[in-house]
Amino acid sequence: MRGTEIRQQLRNQSLENLLTSTLNTVGDRIFPDDMAVLDLEALNQIVNSWRSTHAQTYGNVLPNTGAILEGISAGSGINANDNEVLEIVAVSMANAGGAPIECNIQLGDLVLQSVAIPPTGTSTSELGNLFPMTLSKGLTFKFVVTSGSSDDFSAKVAYQYRVI
Repeated sequence: MRGTEIRQQLRNQSLENLLTSTLNTVGDRIFPDDMAVLDLEALNQIVNSWRSTHAQTYGNVLPNTGAILEGISAGSGINANDNEVLEIVAVSMANAGGAPIECNIQLGDLVLQSVAIPPTGTSTSELGNLFPMTLSKGLTFKFVVTSGSSDDFSAKVAYQYRVI
């Protein structure tokens, strides 16, 4: 595959929407031999162009992206989409019922912390050791009620976008 062929395969992709997995697919396996010099140079130019598009925010929080996701029910949560990295900065969980609720804060099926929420109360104070937490596609930050009424449970997540 020649360098111009790599560029042809990516010609309809904007640098903003270009995924690293696309570069891996298009680049496939390029061996460092004399015949591959054009392929390596073309791929390097494309990657550098992508980097320069995103470099001004690389590793930083994107300004004006802070938000709070409210009304999260038991078993639900928040996750990142393609080319997104979320930084979770705080959570609040509420119990609208008359009996205590126990809840697991999880990344997918991995339990990070178990929390008890008193009747008609909230829980935020004991969670400081978890945040900020960086979340990328493939990981879901969620709340699973393990005891009590899941209908009485609700949560909020404060987050912002980060470029990594």
